[in-house]
Amino acid sequence: RDNALTNLVYPDLLSSKPSVNNINLNFNKILLEKYINVIVPATCAPGDDEQYGSAVTEDIGLLQTLSKRIHYGKFVAESKYRSDPEGYQKLVDAGDADGVMALLTNAEVEARLLTRARLKATTYGREPLLSSLPTLQAGEEDDSTSIIAAAAASAVVAAVEAMKKGDERDFKGKMDPAIIEAIYRELIIPMTKDVEVAYLFLRCGREPPEEYASDRMSVDVTELCTGNLECDLD
Repeated sequence: RDNALTNLVYPDLLSSKPSVNNINLNFNKILLEKYINVIVPATCAPGDDEQYGSAVTEDIGLLQTLSKRIHYGKFVAESKYRSDPEGYQKLVDAGDADGVMALLTNAEVEARLLTRARLKATTYGREPLLSSLPTLQAGEEDDSTSIIAAAAASAVVAAVEAMKKGDERDFKGKMDPAIIEAIYRELIIPMTKDVEVAYLFLRCGREPPEEYASDRMSVDVTELCTGNLECDLD
């Protein structure tokens, strides 16, 4: 067809080594297991509302999003490898998976990510504060954009104040923000980093250690921890 769009040509960002491929770096099996056994029990009330079709549709969308997020670790790992190929090669040659994990970890970035996740959950996980919205008077123009902006701003301010006080649970919302933070802290970030370690080992010419196989987490999680003082994350 003359009017057909040409195929997009994407740059080859990952290693071209045969060992670094989607078969060796597919963590969907362990992701599904943790979604069913950890995430769903932590985020859903017990019981049966018989909305099976809607539930499955949401499950598929969430699993696809989580899978994409976790497997972005391949691209992150490639970028980190290119920034220090000798450092990663030396650690892999020595079989030092802990050293690879330490080198790729950026604790400051992870802390910012957790704060952002909790803030978003606190902001968007409850209804806007209608009492703080402007009231339209007779004859005034309906400026929907300003109203929406005011609602968003009031929600963000309330969320920040709640986080400072540590009392997000006092607000009635769809989800406890601590649970969302825990999902990132104990599942999404660790699984992404497991993908990174596995990729870097394959990138450097060695099979990853057994604990970084694609059917498990290097540090297993069976239940989310939402109370920092009560949990043993080791």
